[in-house]
Amino acid sequence: MSLYTIVLEYGGGTYVSQTHADDKESALSSWCKTVRTDMDFGPDSCPLAEGIEQEADAARLSLLNGLQSAWSFTTLLKGQVILGHVIKTAPRPA
Repeated sequence: MSLYTIVLEYGGGTYVSQTHADDKESALSSWCKTVRTDMDFGPDSCPLAEGIEQEADAARLSLLNGLQSAWSFTTLLKGQVILGHVIKTAPRPA
């Protein structure tokens, strides 16, 4: 498993977290499960997670130009654009 960093721009805030997964889609799915459980975004948690998972399932993660292992995605929630990034992150050497 690899370490992935998820960065989300939503509602005027920037949210960053990390998860371990086999691939970028699994990383987003794992992150969405955590969002649903922890309710990090209050009543918007479940709809937000659902919208993000739909983007991942539809393979709409776009590799960022000129970068390796960094993807972006967008989705809408209540008319607001949500911008997210998934970054395969190398752990710090031991």
